[in-house]
Amino acid sequence: MPQLTVILDLDGVLITTPPWKADEIHDDGYSAFNQHCVNCFNDLLKGLDAEVWVISTRRKGKTLPELQAIFQARGIHAPIAGLVPVYDEDMNRKDEALLFIRENKLEHYLIIDDNTLLNQLPREMKKRLVITKYLMGFNEEKLAEARGILKLFTIAK
Repeated sequence: MPQLTVILDLDGVLITTPPWKADEIHDDGYSAFNQHCVNCFNDLLKGLDAEVWVISTRRKGKTLPELQAIFQARGIHAPIAGLVPVYDEDMNRKDEALLFIRENKLEHYLIIDDNTLLNQLPREMKKRLVITKYLMGFNEEKLAEARGILKLFTIAK
């Protein structure tokens, strides 16, 4: 089975705190993840040869080992392989994802994000995109959508 690269945002995907509330902060000083979203994300990755690359703006100012520890402490079972480079502080999410995919010549990938600007990706890339809703995150509906995408591209059974 080909390796899958999951390009993952955090806010609106695993962190669903309403913008009018302060984040719940764990002992490690980082925001809490929505446990239901974590469970759905783990379900998606179960049995897949997948690695996760974090594209969230929350990657800025964190090292890979720090984010790996944060994800592990919140129950994410998949390895965090890396952080999408910060190409330019003013670059939008769509352009970051596009550049990362092209630079790495990714063939088997899935983008999970709540940023609707990603709807402007080229058609073939957009077919591998799951757009979540900020307050709902990666729930059962989005899990089913992601599984459908993976089946379409024969990445999963």
